[in-house]
Formats: sequence, C-alpha cells, structure tokens
Amino acid sequence: MYLLSPALLTLAVTTSSAFAFEKGIQIDPGFPYYQGRSEESIAEELRLNDYTIVHYFITNENSINVKLVEELHKAGLEVWALVLGNGTYSTANFPTEWPSWQMKHLVKNYPGFTFFCMNNQDYRDWKKASLAKVIKSAPFDGVELAESYLPEINGFTSGAYACLCDHCLEIFKQKFNEEPLNFSRSSDPRYYRRNKEAYEKWIQFRVFTVNDFLNDIVNGPGGLREARPDIMVSTWSLGIAQRKGVELMRETQGLDAVSLVNTVKPDRHTIQTHWPDWVREDLSPQYIKDYEPFAEPLREAFPDLPLMLQTDIGSQPQMRRSDKWLTDFYEEAKRLGYQSVMSYEYHLGLGIYQKAPTLKVVKRLPNNRLQLSFDCRVDTFTASDTNRYQVVGNEDAYVSLAIADGNRIILILNGIDDSEAFELEIGEIQNSPNLFLFKDFPAQTNNVGKFNIPALND
Repeated sequence: MYLLSPALLTLAVTTSSAFAFEKGIQIDPGFPYYQGRSEESIAEELRLNDYTIVHYFITNENSINVKLVEELHKAGLEVWALVLGNGTYSTANFPTEWPSWQMKHLVKNYPGFTFFCMNNQDYRDWKKASLAKVIKSAPFDGVELAESYLPEINGFTSGAYACLCDHCLEIFKQKFNEEPLNFSRSSDPRYYRRNKEAYEKWIQFRVFTVNDFLNDIVNGPGGLREARPDIMVSTWSLGIAQRKGVELMRETQGLDAVSLVNTVKPDRHTIQTHWPDWVREDLSPQYIKDYEPFAEPLREAFPDLPLMLQTDIGSQPQMRRSDKWLTDFYEEAKRLGYQSVMSYEYHLGLGIYQKAPTLKVVKRLPNNRLQLSFDCRVDTFTASDTNRYQVVGNEDAYVSLAIADGNRIILILNGIDDSEAFELEIGEIQNSPNLFLFKDFPAQTNNVGKFNIPALND
C-alpha cells in the first residue's frame, strides 16, 4: 500500500484542470451512507477516489445541504445541482395547489413519483422560483435538468403514457389545428394508429412541449440564466441501445436532442442511460457504442458542445457494476470523445460492497491528534476501539480516544508531544455494510499495518 506523506495538510491529488476527460459521480445525500458524518469527510472521500465533478442529486428542492456544497468546493471539486424536471419524489413543503399541476396518464402514475405537466404555467413559474432559490443558496458551478421528458417508452402497455390533460390537449388543438387523438380504443375513428398524419403532429407537439418547457426554465423570465448568469447549464436526453432508438425516444418520450440543444443552447449536454439498458445484469461496459446514433448528430451540429454521459451502477441488486466494469466504461467513454461521465450513485456500485478500507492520508493535527483518512466509510463501532491502535516502542504513549467520522478516524494521543515522531501500528479496520442499500455483503476488513508518524510540521 502506498501512503501519502503523513505531514500533509491538504490532499495531494490532481486538480480537475489537468484532465481532458473528467470522472464525475452522482451523490444523493439522503442515503444513510452520507448521514451521521461531517461534510468534510464526504468531500474528502470523493476526492480520494479521484472524482473531479460531483453531481448533487436534489430530490427535494426545499432541502439543500449548503455546507456540503461548500466543502466539496474546498476539496477542489466541481459541483452541479442535479434536479428533476418532470416531477418529484417528495411533495413535502410544496404549495397547496400542487395536485393541479399533475400529468394525466393514460391509466395510472408510477408509485412513489409525482409527474407534473410541463405545459402547466403555474408549475413552470414555481419551478423557476424554486430553482432560482437553489442556485442562489449554494455555490453550485452548474445546474442540470435531468429527466425532463414525457412518459414513457412502454407507456401504452403500462398505462403510464402522459400527458393527456385538458391543457395539453387544448394546446395541441390550437397549435396544430387537430382534435385530440384516442390512445386506448382501437375502434375509435380518432385512434392514434389509424391517424398517421395527426399522430405525427402529436409527436411533434410532445417534442415542442419538452423543448419549450426547458427553454422557459433556462432562458425565460425568472429562469436559471436570469437568476445566476454565471452558472453553467446542462440539458439531458435519453439514450437506448435499440434499433431505431432515436426515433423511439422521439415518439414515446418527446426527446429530440438536436432540436432541444438548438432551442435551449446549454453549456453542456448529458445523454442518460435508459432503464431498459441499466437494469441488465449482462450489460457490457462498451454498451455506449450503441449510443452513437444519439451522440453523433449532436457532435456534428454542435462541435464545441461538451457531451457528458450518465449510467447507473447499482440501483438494483443484479446490476451492480464492479470497479473493473467502471474502468472499462470510462475508457470507452474517453475513446468515444465524451468530456465526462457520471454514475448513479457513488456508494451503490459493487466495488463499495467489496472494498476493505485502504488508508490514503495520515495527517498530524495539533494538540496530540492524528487523522487517518480512508478511501471508504469505516465502521463506527470497530474504528472507535482504541485497542486497534498501538504506539510502538514507547510504553508511556497510547491512544486514549478514537472517533470515527465517515472515512476518517481521529485519534487522541496521550503520553506523547506534537514535537515527537513515533511509530503507530493500526489493526483491523472494516467498512460499513450496515449503511449500504442492499444488505447481502459481509463486512470487508483490512489489517492496516505499521507506520512512522513524523512530528507535527516536519
């Protein structure tokens, strides 16, 4: 194991400006893995794992950990506010009128998620005000509107197809001079499959809906650019590894990435991996070669537009991705010319389940304290056991207290002065499987070893 210089007061890692290709990561601070620890420890752990861009997934815009954003910045990380465009997982603290914003689905909504109609101006105005508050409250470098699309690829069979509210149908009628179509009864003369020309206009209307919504949120009165002209903006669209996938996304989800970018004019654009791909256990890390029909038209139309790529590495047990899978994925993305990639979500990948804590930084602190920094979160109970730390060759010196803080352990030393060097033997330190999403992996343990600790300021 390679140990960074023990007297380091700052992390010795490469800054993001040195990267042509940047490794990003999504984090959702609502998970237990991020709870009960300092924001400094979260930022340090991500930096020790060589990430340069953090995408802070905001599931409720009324709850932002501003200190976490500040600490991520202090660690030298670029920080993006990742918000959802078409709905929310939580309506806590929403205005009382939020039920009137909802999409109307063919049959039913998704459980646990509320979709909002992107043509509803009241929702748009609230969303703009909410996002303005978010990006003014914390020093985000960028903001990205993920999942601003219409449901859904299998919406006709699942019943999730939307939006079919009266407001959308009226806009369609006015804009395209067409009566609403019927999407459920094949016997109806207005059944969508029997009216190809009108259905194509409906598809165009859905593309217009997505583009117009995002353009209003970003560039409209009270939008992101007005609220913070300095902030970077990324739009998102979906990729899928299927034949005629581009046409499929346009028809079923209202996504036409080229027209979207041309309308909104973002600073970056992100291609998100669609769920039929990321749920696959056997998904190859080179699957993104099949996303070239989505990426190539963007490169051709906007050669100076940086493209980012998003994947999922562990939302379901069968598709948790290993560190080797991720390395191969990064190499493929780099080869294809993406500026950056991001994974959902940092602690969900298979690697974190399999990782025994590795000591990366030892920092001598004033007042007889020592900070040990590992590359993953350590188990609080075992890391706090002072018997795991022995001062070698000095009978009067000992560790009187060990305090775990995420990936860090702070040791309080007795019988030794800051000006004295010493040798420390560190026993077994284990990771924190009790904080993982799935509980099917045992604790991973590392017998850390013996190290020379120089005097403070040596």
